[in-house]
Order: sequence, then structure tokens, then C-alpha cells
Amino acid sequence: MSSLRAKLACLVALSSALATGCGGGGGSGKNPPGATLIQQAATATRAVTSLAFALRTSGHPDVRVDSADAKLLRNGNAQGSAKTTQLGLSIQLDFVVLGKTVYLRGLTGGWQQQPLSKVAGIYDPSAVLDPDRGLVPLLSTAKNAETKGRQKVAGQDCYQVDATLAKEPLSRLVPGISADTPAVLSIAKADHRVLKADVKVPGKNGGKPGTATVTFTDFNKPFSITAPAR
Repeated sequence: MSSLRAKLACLVALSSALATGCGGGGGSGKNPPGATLIQQAATATRAVTSLAFALRTSGHPDVRVDSADAKLLRNGNAQGSAKTTQLGLSIQLDFVVLGKTVYLRGLTGGWQQQPLSKVAGIYDPSAVLDPDRGLVPLLSTAKNAETKGRQKVAGQDCYQVDATLAKEPLSRLVPGISADTPAVLSIAKADHRVLKADVKVPGKNGGKPGTATVTFTDFNKPFSITAPAR
């Protein structure tokens, strides 16, 4: 009888081990609360000195920019390009931000120098890493956070967190946002950085809603951003 009990005990232990090893996302147990994950992400973002981001839209979201790519430094310097649609034409605008000055190159083909204040109301990439205006307050003021599951982003294990993002800091990342907006954030399990944000945006002219997806990469890379040759 003792031998039978021993075999049953081993079987139970083996079954338990197999069940634990098959947990979703390579782990077991309940996912952390969404509010905790977002606050951890805000803390991790505050330490970031540079990053690259890409904005892509799908559908017809009511935003000012169709796509954007940029390299950013925490001091506000930035370099990249943005595309917008005007009168049915897709227009690309290249930019370099250095301090309070922005260099722009559009349809004319040459670089034009302007004060950053003249274009900041339309699009200001220098705000993204500003701890008082960009990603940090966007995360710190997020509401209704709820962890929905896990997924991989750029090969990293991430938690998916649904949240409502405040209009003002979100509009600096996705220009044209006019209200607090629901989004799904992908937060890296290892270092708590936000790797992706899928923002659900109302459609233009009352049409179907669209999506603005922002991805973040190249954290703390030593980007060199200089004035363009004119």
C-alpha cells in the first residue's frame, strides 16, 4: 500500500509540475494589476535618455499626422520625418529640432530654419521625453488600467494593459487627439518600458474609428543630432 501511495504522490507532483510549466507567456500565476504596471512604466521612462519611435495609422483616424519616425534625446533634440495628407496629397516633412530651433524640409526641397514655438502647436517631437509634458505624465495620469494578458513585442515578453490616456500628453505623441482616449499598452516584463501603444481614435468626419500605433525602440542609444547642411 505504501508503494501505491508513493506512486500516486509522484503522479500528483508530476501533474502539478507540468501544469505550472505550461502557463501562458512563459510564466505562471496572476498578472500584475494594470495600475501597478503603468506606474512601473512611468518610473522606467523617467530614466530613459533617448529612444526612437515610429507612429503608424490604420483606417482613417482623426489625427494630423499619418505616420512619423524620429530619434529623440531627453534634452529635446530630435531628428526624423512625418507624413500628412493635404488636399488628397501625401506630404513628407523632414525635421531636426535643436534646442528652441527647428529645421524643416518639405515640398521646396531646402531646409528652412524657424523657432520651435511656431510649429510646436502642430507637432513637437521634443516633448516626448520631457518628464513634464511627454510619456511620463501620459503614463502617470492614465486611468482605468486593466491587465488583459501577455504578448511578445520585438521578441520581448510584454503585459497588455488597457487604459484611458489623457488628451493633453497623448496629443504630443499623436497630434490631433482631442479627447481622453482608450489604448492598449505593451509593457516589457523585464524592464517595464513601454514598447508599443495602440490608440483607438475616432474616424474623420464621423467615419469608422481608426488606430494610431506607436512603437518605441533603441532606448538610451547615443544618437548624434546636428543641424542639417543648408
